[in-house]
Amino acid sequence: MKKGIVIASFGTTHEDALKRTIDVIENKMGQKYGFENCKRAFTSNKVREKLKIKRNLIIFNQSEALQDLKNYGFEKIFTMSLHILNGIEYKKLSDKFGKISEPLLFNELDFKKIVENKEFNDAKRNDAIVFVGHGSEDASDESYEKLQNYYKKFGKENIFIGTIEGKITIEHILKKLKNTNFKKILLKPFLIVAGDHAKSDIMSDDENSWKTILEKNGYKVETELIGMGEYPFIQKMFFEKFEKIYE
Repeated sequence: MKKGIVIASFGTTHEDALKRTIDVIENKMGQKYGFENCKRAFTSNKVREKLKIKRNLIIFNQSEALQDLKNYGFEKIFTMSLHILNGIEYKKLSDKFGKISEPLLFNELDFKKIVENKEFNDAKRNDAIVFVGHGSEDASDESYEKLQNYYKKFGKENIFIGTIEGKITIEHILKKLKNTNFKKILLKPFLIVAGDHAKSDIMSDDENSWKTILEKNGYKVETELIGMGEYPFIQKMFFEKFEKIYE
């Protein structure tokens, strides 16, 4: 049976960030399963539309990628998800022609792996880390609070999880920080790709960015523009999740 693979991510319009994350993962998948058997898909309609308008670049959504592989004779098509949560974007994925791998934060072991990784949680001479995720209107937004509780459980009281569009706002983070003696903050994106949200909403000098707001509140802020998809252990988590469904 001819097997195809759709590698589905939220997507990005930032080519530099794409090369460091999605491209790397896709290349490793191509090397293992055959480049001719793999197809890229972005689930974000906004990202796909921007790429079409600005760069005349057509990227399939997952349904289109599935159908394209089907048209080329692939009978069984698996989808590798590069999403963090079982949220709105992940739920767009269809299992019409084959199974879908789990999102990054799906079971208890996933949370533990994130919390225990030394490189990912290295404050680098700063007092604390503030991770900023996208957030979701979906119930999956609770995963950020769950992750925060895991950090507490493992005694990492200097690591905070916030969201741009979720329930844990920067106001919540400021309130938590005021109850500590932390002054030097390492600001990091909790995003697979360090693209528009990371550069603009989190780390820019814009008056509404997380960096600016933290600085206005008296904190010394260091930024680290590294997408989660750049970390080998995150890539390994995604690969292992895919291997569980590939048969």
